[in-house]
Amino acid sequence: MIRPFSIVLMLLLASALASEAQSSPAIGPPASGRTYHLLREDDDWKFLADPSQRGELWDPVKYIPLRNGEDDWFLSIGGEARWVWEQIGNDNWGHHYGTHLRSFVELKSGLNSYRIGGPRPIDEKKLDFQTAFLEAGAGNDRSWMQFRVGRHELEYGSGRLIDVREGPNVRLSFDGFRVKSGFASWQIDGFAVRPNTDEPGFFDDARNDAVGFWGVYGVRPLTKTITLDLYYLGLDRRKAAFNRGVGKELRHTVAARPGPQTSGLGHWRRKPATGLRPFH
Repeated sequence: MIRPFSIVLMLLLASALASEAQSSPAIGPPASGRTYHLLREDDDWKFLADPSQRGELWDPVKYIPLRNGEDDWFLSIGGEARWVWEQIGNDNWGHHYGTHLRSFVELKSGLNSYRIGGPRPIDEKKLDFQTAFLEAGAGNDRSWMQFRVGRHELEYGSGRLIDVREGPNVRLSFDGFRVKSGFASWQIDGFAVRPNTDEPGFFDDARNDAVGFWGVYGVRPLTKTITLDLYYLGLDRRKAAFNRGVGKELRHTVAARPGPQTSGLGHWRRKPATGLRPFH
């Protein structure tokens, strides 16, 4: 019996090989520029190595050279603060060790006051790591791969299935492995992770070993305005709550969807999907 994971891999490989004979634009790593992404790890400030590009207040900490004469060795420091009914502060540091190796760390602190009944787990986190991973990569604009291990944020498509949980005060993160790659006009991600628990204290979030989450997500442009997304997602919950009680849930989802092209992986509105859900 061929598993859904294998089916998706074969579809992605066949489509990638077929795309070699087409003229679709290549999808490479995120382009450098003065752009703030939803995932801070996608920000790239290497263009600030050119002094003529520096003109804003925070540019001196966005690009801090570490080696004389080598633009690829630099440290980038950033932060974010939002004030609504609650306060959120995130600090992040990215350290580039040349063109093939980097580390990325992002801290989170979300504080909640005056909520009737007190803060929920998603409302308050005194201080912890939001992301912290080591990345090794190689390749060029048409063929590249990056391998990451550590703590990650995941965001795909419109965010209906996989998102950073931007609405609540505390964003969601995962521990595990992630592979990002580009081949011809395809960009393909693979991951195997477990979500972090939401604890309110200092550096007390832990991996939730009762939940496993893995998948492969691929996207390629069909036209200048339309992309095609193919993905497989697997979810294993040892103690899932149902109307009749608590039990094990094992869920597989395979889907394909077209949609308008923007930045990132996968953007769509309609999503025909097949879910295989054996329950035990």
